[in-house]
Amino acid sequence: MKRQLLNVMYLISPAIFVFLCACQTTSSNLSRDPNNYNVNLHLIDYFPKLDAAKYQQFKGKKICMSNIRNDAGNTTNFSYYSKDLKVQYQLSHASNTPLQFIPSYFWYAYQKAFQYAGIEASADCSSANLPELWIIFQSFNDEELQLKITVLKNREALYEKDLIITMAAPSSRDSILLKIRAYEMIDLTITKILDDPGLQAILLK
Repeated sequence: MKRQLLNVMYLISPAIFVFLCACQTTSSNLSRDPNNYNVNLHLIDYFPKLDAAKYQQFKGKKICMSNIRNDAGNTTNFSYYSKDLKVQYQLSHASNTPLQFIPSYFWYAYQKAFQYAGIEASADCSSANLPELWIIFQSFNDEELQLKITVLKNREALYEKDLIITMAAPSSRDSILLKIRAYEMIDLTITKILDDPGLQAILLK
């Protein structure tokens, strides 16, 4: 009987090991509530809805975006969570594609939003006097994003600001509505950045 039990344990253990390695959690343990579930956010489904007319003064401007850095301890490499940790937002380019790192997903999402506002955003920071934007995520859930922006020119930091983007708690846990909220948060983030007077002064100089 003991030998049979050991054989079963040997068969189960590798599966458990693989599962544990694949599932990275946040610094806080997720609730074991059976209502926990995932919402899949696809970059291909994000279509900016900012008020482009509000940013006519930026039309034709160029910036480069250095890679976004994620220092938010309440996220994983590939996802962030609801405030109560019951919903996990997983990031990818499209359905049936591999999960995408948070910095990569939001770099391309922000590029889309900047371009919608008339600003050409690229990863090429080699041109002289081109404003360079650094973004660091400090804390991130589906109701609040805390980030720091730094604007440089010719490798010299000219401006730095901490920004907080907030949204009201979701009215339901319907996955479609949660996806819409998540895409709206991207719009709010770029709006917050473009509305910042310090950044505006540098872009319009």
